[in-house]
Amino acid sequence: MGGMDWRPYIDAHAADWVAVRHELHRIPEIRFEEHQTSARIQAFLQDRGIPLTAGHARGTGVAAEIPGQGPGRLLLRADIDALEIEEQTGLPYASTRPGLMHACGHDGHTACLLGAAQTLWEHRDQIPVSVRCIFQPGEEEAAGGRLIVEEGLLDDVDACFALHGWPSLPTGDIQIGGGPVMASADFFHIEIHGKGGHAADPGACVDPVLAAAHLITALQSLASRELSPWESGVVSVTRMEGGTTSNIIPDCAVVEGTVRALDPAVRDRLLASIERVAKGQAETFRAKAKVVFGTNGYPPTINDHAASAYAARIGEGVFGAEHVHGLDHPYMTAEDFSYYLQRRPGTFAFLGVAPGPGEPYPGLHTPRYDFSDASLPGAVHYFCSLVSNWSSGALENSKA
Repeated sequence: MGGMDWRPYIDAHAADWVAVRHELHRIPEIRFEEHQTSARIQAFLQDRGIPLTAGHARGTGVAAEIPGQGPGRLLLRADIDALEIEEQTGLPYASTRPGLMHACGHDGHTACLLGAAQTLWEHRDQIPVSVRCIFQPGEEEAAGGRLIVEEGLLDDVDACFALHGWPSLPTGDIQIGGGPVMASADFFHIEIHGKGGHAADPGACVDPVLAAAHLITALQSLASRELSPWESGVVSVTRMEGGTTSNIIPDCAVVEGTVRALDPAVRDRLLASIERVAKGQAETFRAKAKVVFGTNGYPPTINDHAASAYAARIGEGVFGAEHVHGLDHPYMTAEDFSYYLQRRPGTFAFLGVAPGPGEPYPGLHTPRYDFSDASLPGAVHYFCSLVSNWSSGALENSKA
């Protein structure tokens, strides 16, 4: 594709952006507590004269605004929050905060977008469209993306793009596909209320532990017996709690877990089935079930086909055609960029961060994961090329 040659500028400044990533990696902060992270992002943008607004998404979100030479606006997004994991990388820039680390690489995503914002700002007289760079808090389990959408930050946007470091892909590769690319994510909490008493006299009790045991088995059969072989869904029970000692039947037992689906209709059916089965199983054992679903469930991440075709062509120009891959299958992980894609066309891409093809690399959400510095320049180049090649008919042309 045409557009500008961003490589000389990116090569000249990449070390600065890597240094910022290392700085952010040392100060991980979780959902909506990213105050120091947000302040560092704002300082980076202000030092370069880039206009911004702050205080988004409950206070720590930042939006940078870069004017272009033509009509329209694109949105580029990075997530900024960390996870409650004790880091075990041994890196010189490892987390300084016990129990917290950037185990999902959001420090890398943030540095990539800061680099793109700086590059686009310095060349704003040469880009055809305005750009909004969103530094979003609360991606992990908190639906910060939904808050960004509810604030109206996508209302005047033509298309939106984001990426995520992916440890199963080698550095220098990117994976882009249209349609569902990641699953929905919902979480359930089921309380089974019975009647406690002495374990030696179960007939005088209503045993919630027994009901919970049968419920767990029933829930694990939902995907295999209520979905067709051509539908994708996951129901996983991940926690069961009940009782305080071995000779007492408790009053209550708790079952928790997660639900994943690639189709919104399948998602709705599984959620309804969980409630039905929980109440039915509990009643079979004379107990009562209370089912609560978390309020921060994520819809499936569904890429726009035309936007994905456009992004793939951009990727070929940046990484080379042999390094741009489609998806063999969607991933059952989840992303709150899904809310952006419900509002505007766009695509979510997977950026390689592994040292090389076939080489093992620590997985996401593990204590040894680290975003690859070597992947950062390519990500900046990709973001900038999405902008410099844009035209008002970019998506229409991609449908042809």
